[in-house]
Amino acid sequence: MNNIEIKVLEFLKSGMVYSDGAIMKNLGIDEFELENIYNSLTSQGYLESYENFLKKNPDYKKSEEEKSCGDSCSSGGCSSGGCSSGGCSSKDEDMDYSKIKVLTEKAFIYNF
Repeated sequence: MNNIEIKVLEFLKSGMVYSDGAIMKNLGIDEFELENIYNSLTSQGYLESYENFLKKNPDYKKSEEEKSCGDSCSSGGCSSGGCSSGGCSSKDEDMDYSKIKVLTEKAFIYNF
């Protein structure tokens, strides 16, 4: 693992949620470099897709916010379009999880 991969992994392990743009800005890398780093960290077992995470963790329960707006629609809690416009747009079938990466246990065990 090279130094920039270690920096990206440490950045991700910090526990904060960051956009790719924030990671690129903070580490001075471009989109192409970040994609290569994600691919490398995935192939080394430090990251996995959200889909693979769910397959390996069948008991994992998505939060109510991820499932749907549910009862919050009736109280105006759904801010992404509201229920008056035909329903909340944050239901599972509307969400695109394909680009979400999850840190694996290996990422937390490895000492840099």
